[in-house]
Amino acid sequence: MDATFVVSVSNWILAELIRVFHDLSIEEAQQLVDSVAERRVPLIWQGDEVKRVLNPKIETRDQVLILVATSPGKILVKDLRNWTEYKNSTRFIEILKSLHGARLVEFNERNSTVEILPPGSQEASRISELHGPKF
Repeated sequence: MDATFVVSVSNWILAELIRVFHDLSIEEAQQLVDSVAERRVPLIWQGDEVKRVLNPKIETRDQVLILVATSPGKILVKDLRNWTEYKNSTRFIEILKSLHGARLVEFNERNSTVEILPPGSQEASRISELHGPKF
């Protein structure tokens, strides 16, 4: 819990410094900080236009959390579905609604975007530790 607080406060301070010194809006500064602070997880492979969870045994719900948590900003639902290679679009939306209802992600149906929420980030970290490579 303490580490989460430190990361959140550091993120906010960095965003404020960037905003003030580069004359940006709060949203622009936060997007910049999010892209700089993007978490790298050895469980994920990223190509030019695709990301993959390297452990195919992880259930789709958990893959979604990991993929969203390791991506800066909002992710298009169609990209997320492509990354997980989930075939049934109706069921995929149900998974996103379930994650939204649990307050792990912010799923915007109108814009078809998904964004990680702090509890979702914590859950993604737990999943990554559980299923990630052991060094």
